[in-house]
Amino acid sequence: MRKPRLVEEHEEAGKRIVVEGHHIFVREEGEGEPVLLLHGVPSSSFLYRKMLPELAGHGLRAVSFDFPGVGLSDKPKNIDYDWHALARWVGWVVDALALPPVHLVLHDIAGPIGSEWAIQNPVKVRSITVTNTLMDVAHFTPSFPIWTFRVPVMRHVVFSTMTPRVMLPIFRHSGVKNPEAVDEDVIASYIYLLKNNGGHHSFLEIMAGFDLTEQHRDYLRDGLLAIDKPMQLVWGEQEIAIPKAQLDYIKQVFPLRAEHMVDARHFLQEELPAVVAAHVASFAKQIAEQPKRATNAPD
Repeated sequence: MRKPRLVEEHEEAGKRIVVEGHHIFVREEGEGEPVLLLHGVPSSSFLYRKMLPELAGHGLRAVSFDFPGVGLSDKPKNIDYDWHALARWVGWVVDALALPPVHLVLHDIAGPIGSEWAIQNPVKVRSITVTNTLMDVAHFTPSFPIWTFRVPVMRHVVFSTMTPRVMLPIFRHSGVKNPEAVDEDVIASYIYLLKNNGGHHSFLEIMAGFDLTEQHRDYLRDGLLAIDKPMQLVWGEQEIAIPKAQLDYIKQVFPLRAEHMVDARHFLQEELPAVVAAHVASFAKQIAEQPKRATNAPD
């Protein structure tokens, strides 16, 4: 496949680091407290390309990386790609970059993946922002076209027939409210980042690796409540890819410190990068100021 211009620009803006013997693609911009932005499917750190400079402009160090198996990271056939394995990769990348405690931004399946890492590494987490994700995993039913990638035989056919012409109307329908937010060049980039370097196998392994059990749902709920990290929600209120029941569950179960509904669908990072970044930056600033307030408080 020919590498799209947008992918070339994305690649030039990042770097590859060696983690557990494999090359992982990382993009970061800015200085200050780190914000770690984790992607879901079928995306990669490319999803955050517009948000990185926005966060940097707010005085933060914005960091995103491609999970193994997608994007510009290696796509080996001899590793696990389920949610628990990907959670371990979060920790390995954080350690490889020597990041201080991070403000987590979780989207799509990065919700359960990043939450699992946070539960196991609470001292490395400052705050958590959830954006259009799933946390009641036991009651999550993937919508079209995501469910097609989990059906035997069909998933191989669907993956092989993914082209910009086919995927653009689907992406515009389920991913963004404003069709002009993405064009054929953007979709061609997403598809290239999925398919290049043997991505067929690894992507379908990721799609087969969902843990949708009640046990995992309870683990995520109890674990996040136990670590009690400041948590906020930034949600595309026109969402149709993630059932509304997931939003209701998050709002009912977790003690959110802030809730922001924005005029976007699933890929709010494509539609409203400055708005989402501003909410993340404002929350990070609030968290950073808390020790100062405690120190300056009267006896």
